[in-house]
Parts: sequence; C-alpha cells; structure tokens
Amino acid sequence: MWDNGRMAETESELREELAREQGKLRALQEIAQTLASTLELDELFGALLRRIKSIMDADEATLFVVDEERQDLWSRCTRGGGTEEIRLRMGQGLPGWVAQNGRSLNVKDAYRDVRFDSEWDRRTGHHTTSALCVPVKNPLGRTIGVLQVLNRRSDYFKLEDESLLSSIASLVAVSLENNKLFVSVVGKNMELLETKEQLEQKVRELDVLFEIAQVSASAEQLDDLLEGALARAIHASGAEAGSILLSEADGGQLRFQAAVGGDPEAVKRLKVAPDEGICGWVATHGKPQVVNDVHSDARHSSGIAKKVGYHPRSVLCVPLTTLQGRGALELLNKGSGNTAFTDDDLKLASVIARHVSTAIDLARARTRQAQEQRLSTIGQLLSGVVHDLRGPMTVISSYARYLREQPDASELAGYGESILRQVESVNAMTGEILAFARGERRLLVSKVYLKPFFQTLTEQLRAELDGRPVELTLELSDRGTAYFDQDKVTRAVHNLVRNAAQALGPGGGHIGLAVSSVADGRLFIECRDDGPGVPEEIRSRMFESFTSHGKPEGTGLGLAIVRKVASDHGGEVRMNSRPGHTVFTLELPSRRPGVSEAPPEANSGSDQGQVIA
Repeated sequence: MWDNGRMAETESELREELAREQGKLRALQEIAQTLASTLELDELFGALLRRIKSIMDADEATLFVVDEERQDLWSRCTRGGGTEEIRLRMGQGLPGWVAQNGRSLNVKDAYRDVRFDSEWDRRTGHHTTSALCVPVKNPLGRTIGVLQVLNRRSDYFKLEDESLLSSIASLVAVSLENNKLFVSVVGKNMELLETKEQLEQKVRELDVLFEIAQVSASAEQLDDLLEGALARAIHASGAEAGSILLSEADGGQLRFQAAVGGDPEAVKRLKVAPDEGICGWVATHGKPQVVNDVHSDARHSSGIAKKVGYHPRSVLCVPLTTLQGRGALELLNKGSGNTAFTDDDLKLASVIARHVSTAIDLARARTRQAQEQRLSTIGQLLSGVVHDLRGPMTVISSYARYLREQPDASELAGYGESILRQVESVNAMTGEILAFARGERRLLVSKVYLKPFFQTLTEQLRAELDGRPVELTLELSDRGTAYFDQDKVTRAVHNLVRNAAQALGPGGGHIGLAVSSVADGRLFIECRDDGPGVPEEIRSRMFESFTSHGKPEGTGLGLAIVRKVASDHGGEVRMNSRPGHTVFTLELPSRRPGVSEAPPEANSGSDQGQVIA
C-alpha cells in the first residue's frame, strides 16, 4: 500500500498533467478560433504566429508554405516596420529538410546540426539555439507547409511540445486548404466576371454590327449608309455627336460625309486639309486617338468648331481605310462631355470602323456594278434600236422614192404623213434610250383604236416588205379599242413580221396578222407564217438576246425585244411551231387607265395616254 506522501505526490503530478492538457486544449481552441477568423494569409500569418509563440514559449514562430509551381517554400516576416518575404529551396535549412522529407525535427543545438542554415541569423543578428519544425500536411498526406518555432525560453523543446505543434499544424493545414479553396473560388469568380464583361462587350459589338449590316443592306445611297452607321456608333458609345469624313477622289482634302450634332448640313459642306484637326490627323496617319480634354491637345482645331457651331470637350477618333482612300470616324462628348472615353469605347469604335470601311467599299462596288450593268443594258438596247430602226428607215426610204416619182398632190400628202409617223417612231426609240440612261422605265399607255392602228401598221409593214415574195394579210376580229403603249407594240409587231419574213427565206410565202380580244379585255396579236418552222435546238432559247439560226439578216434581238415589250405591259409572248405553220402570240392584259374619250380621227389611232412607270 502506498503511504500518504506517495499518494499526495502522485496526485500533484496528475493535477499538473491535467493542467498541461487543459492548457493544450485551450491553446488549440485559441488557435482554431484564430484560424477561423480570417482567410487572408497576411492576417493569418500575424495572428497565428503570435499565438504559437505564446503557447510554445518561443522567441520566434514561422509558417512556411510550399509553392508547388516554383517547388520552394515561402513565408512573410515583419522587420523594421515592413513585411519581408522569405524563400527557401526544398531541402535548404531545417524547414526545407522537413518539407522535403515530411518528418518533424526537434533540435536542441541548431549550430551542431549540419542541416541548419545560419544565413538568416547573420542577416538579422538573431542567434538560434533550439528549433522545432513540424510538417503541415493536407488530408491526402502531402506536405503543404512547415511550422517552425525557435529558442524555447525556459529550456529546449520537449516531446509534448512537438505533439502540441503537430496538433496545431493539423489545424493550420485545414486553414491553408480553405485559403487555397477561397483564393481559387475568388479567382474563378474574377474570371467569370471578366468573361461576363467580355461577353457583354461582344454582344454590344454584335448588336451594333448587326444594325450596321441591316443599314448597309437597305441603304440605297452611300450617304444613307454613313448616316445610319454613324447614328448607331454614337448610340453604342454613349457619345453626344459625331461625324464621318472621307478623302476626295483626288486624294487631297477630306470631306465630312455624315454628321450628327451642331449644324449637320454646315458640317457636310466642310472640307479639311490632311492633318487639320484631330480627325484630319487620324485620317492621315491611320492611328486611333482618344483625347478626353481637347483643349490640351495642340491638334484640336477651334476653327472647325466655330464653323459648325459645336464645341467638343472629348474626342474619340478611329481611322477608316477603304479601297479608294482614307477617312475617319469621330465620336464627340461621351455623356455630354462629362464622362471620359475608355479603352472599351476605343475597341468598339475600331470594330465599327472596320465594318463601316467594308460597307463603304461594298456600297461603292454596288454602285459601280449598277452603272456597268446599266451601260451594258444600254448597249444591248442600242443594238435593239439600231435593229428596229431599219424598219422605219426602209418605209421612209420607200415613201421618199414615191414622193420623187408621184406628181399627184393628194398622194404626196399621204406619203408625207406616213414619213412623219415613221419619224415619230424613230423619235420614240431614241427617247426610250435616253429614259433608260436616266434610270427610267416607263410605259406610255393610251387608248388605241384598233382598226386604224393596225391598218396603218400593216401598210408600213407591206412597204418594208416591198420587193420580197411575201404576202401579208390582216385579220381584225376586234375593231374596238384597247390600252397599250402603241410605239412599243409597233416595235414588237415589226419584229414579229420581220422575223417571219426572214424565216420564209428567199422563196417567200404567207404572213398573217390576226388581232382579237376576249371578254375580260385581254388583247391577242398573232403573227403566223407557213415557213419551215423553228428548229428544235433553239426553241428553248428563242426569246433570249442574240439567238439566231443562220438568218443572213438576223441579229438575234428581234424576239428578245418582243418579250421585253410583253413583259413591260405585264403580258407574255408564246410560240407554237411545226413545219409549214408557225404562230407567235403576243398577249396583252386589260388596262383601263383614266383617259378621255376621243374620236379616232382626232388622234390617228390613239388618245393621249398616261405614263406608267
């Protein structure tokens, strides 16, 4: 049995042991509270290490963190009122050895341990005696840091100190992992925010570019395109005003082609020299500029501002580069001059400028193509007119010969009237060319009395066919009235009869004209011949320009002109052919424009009509 003295001693030791364990527990609780109070490493380093120094009764406490990318250790310490970063290679010094090997080190006399690096003592004047280093490991067992305490004040570090510091290291490991997770989440959030801003910027750009594309597709004139693109650029950037200027054809001065703000019409009358004003400088040098205080920029032209009655405070200007020269897109006074233009505004304006430059080139190309197409069509039209002029000129030539041979005054008057009608036909053809050159496509629809019109037309055709073994007859089933452009229909019938006469060949034959109508007012003009028929190989191309089948006098334009006349009237032309019987039918729809009635003698076949574009 133990005596009372021995029991009292044992009880005292147990109480001391309990007190130490309770102290450790409180220390761990304090450390846990400290670690839970912040995720910021700088705050964590300061608060945590002060606690550890106190609990471990040490002169110094340091937390080293493994940098996995650089494969070294780093820490921060306070010296001279500032924070200094310490970096150690893996394996360097006691902390480096622990990080590399994943095992604790408890050294009573540091200078006797070959693993100790005294460099830090030499730099700071500190003298290390005892040292305790324990690894900080994550739940997977990987070393992510090292806790180091130096110089236990009362003695060297004991086994229980090592156990306590290892317990603290476990808590620190959780905190470091949480910190990494926090930093990662914050980083991902920042990336998401940046991505969101970039997407919003791209959406803005796409919206503006889509609107500019719509303007480019719908604008008929270059000025309309520029006005629409400028308005959208101003809206997208939050600017108050703006302008677009392009170099003139000679490559010298620059002219404002579109403007918003001040007096736009006055702006568009202005020309500026290269390098005049910020916009002139940008157009000449091809470099974008953002000037948020124009009065501090020597390139700013107050003269231009006075002329247009608008005084900008801030300017964003980007160059335009087109195939025909240079230019600039200028935006003025973001937020009415109270907000500065930003890099994002510059990027957006640059994207807009590139697409506007492309749109300008496309618009100019469309204009050139339309002009070239019109010139080409005028050339074809001239070929057709020259082709058709032969008919009236043959009639005029024939009647001129008759005039020379006929002494009868009444006969002379009739021939003279026929000549005048042919001259009018020639004038109508030349007028049609001029109207087309001006971009006009018109029908002069009038009320036509069918009997006098077709009788006169048949006489002209017989005069044209004079000297050929061809018989021309007229079958007029409808002797009333119809509505059409008589000059164009005259051309069409001339071409049908001429085409039939050429198809008959030298042996000649019969050509019959038949005119009829139906109850709904449609007019049918048929031209029949008893020639060999239309060859099978060209039937599908009969009404195309320059389609001819070996006719010595053919140009391949006659039937194309007939189809054009039918199309202009909203009608059609059809063909039915076999050897010995060919029929071309010109069908004209019913028209009833508001025209006045007049007797046939008053207008020689037609009333004054109305123009239909």
